[in-house]
Amino acid sequence: MKLSKRATYGLRLCFMLALARAPLSAAQLVRRTDISIKYCEQLMSMLKSGGIAVAYRGKTGGYELARAPEKITVGEILTATDDGFVAPDCISGNCDDMYCPNRNVLGRLKSGIDKVLGGITLADMVNDYRIGCGEAK
Repeated sequence: MKLSKRATYGLRLCFMLALARAPLSAAQLVRRTDISIKYCEQLMSMLKSGGIAVAYRGKTGGYELARAPEKITVGEILTATDDGFVAPDCISGNCDDMYCPNRNVLGRLKSGIDKVLGGITLADMVNDYRIGCGEAK
């Protein structure tokens, strides 16, 4: 499975917000993720629409997570950035081959991927990062 740049950057933006534990401006997110301001704002709009992030206006405004990192899964972020796992025709019901040998295998694969993506939270990602960097939880 290969993630698009949109999904990769969407995950990175959410990860930065989870690490910060406070609102971050678009400029701060751009500095921390090395993406353009326009693309950052586009992705944050998608994440807001998906119920992942919220935005605050004003001098002290910025973006933050809409829910606790423990309540946001990787699968939700991929869905919000429009980049979930796309099922091939043989498991989405659009296959013309009634003897398709891939239907069962790919159906199980999609189910497994969805289960994994739905089981990993932003909090898990942050904890893994902190353990890898030698920080305490």
